[in-house]
Amino acid sequence: MSSDLIYPSTLLLTSLLAIGFVFFIRASTKERIETKEWFIAQPLAKLAPRLKQYFQQRGYRLHAVSADGAEVTFQGQVAASPWMAAFLFALAVATTTAIALVLMVLFPNGGILAFGLVGLTPIAPWFYWRGAQRLETVKLSLQPHGIGTQVTLEGHRDELITFEDTVLRA
Repeated sequence: MSSDLIYPSTLLLTSLLAIGFVFFIRASTKERIETKEWFIAQPLAKLAPRLKQYFQQRGYRLHAVSADGAEVTFQGQVAASPWMAAFLFALAVATTTAIALVLMVLFPNGGILAFGLVGLTPIAPWFYWRGAQRLETVKLSLQPHGIGTQVTLEGHRDELITFEDTVLRA
């Protein structure tokens, strides 16, 4: 391989890193809504108040109840994670520094100006912070089924995991 191609190929790979980083930031704010079903061996009359209390303790408030009372909707404000914002900031600094170093090698006369890209790094945590704080909805459906209750929960993937770990394994 010719040494003339080393720097441009490094710039290409570093640019791909930057593109991947932009998509990573966008994905950090995406809603990941899923639906799961469980069978809980408790009668509906005993389970419903327990689940209502669970969601209220998690910061949700009762938003709507269906006419037959079988489907309940809770809403709560999701807060952005300071740790994720700091992590994204660190990644932004690393990404822009890598691009600036490659540009400095490729263009020795004006490459030092590429370090101005590092000044754009606060955009990453700002974008995350703006998009991660949102109103989240959880829909809970309860159907009596023999001696227990069929529970269907629709909400963010992380909320479903927490529900499973807290309520079902308690």
